Amino acid sequence: MLPDVSDVLAEWSLPYLVKTVTRGTVDFEPVDVVRGRTIQAVIQPAQKNKLNTDQIDWAKRYLLIHTNESVINGELIEYSGEDYKIIEPGNYQLYGYTEAIAEQTKRDLVAVTV
Repeated sequence: MLPDVSDVLAEWSLPYLVKTVTRGTVDFEPVDVVRGRTIQAVIQPAQKNKLNTDQIDWAKRYLLIHTNESVINGELIEYSGEDYKIIEPGNYQLYGYTEAIAEQTKRDLVAVTV
């Protein structure tokens, strides 16, 4: 059984911006629509040797995101001036938090448009 660490996570969680990028059209031209929302989370650098080594890019950084809010594959989370893409949303643990994994995008920050 997993230990209940929800009190500790709640105490250390900070607000982070999560962005969802969708493709739309304006005047028949394709545009990216970026919606933003804030979640409370504890974020820490991931140890690459503990991830699925067949699917990671060793040139990128990875994050572990502990949150009790929903995050889905493909969403971006802003951390230390960079966007990281959620690649594994994780499963909710018995104590109500999930451990998502995010991969560094190495692109300019995406600005919220809506």
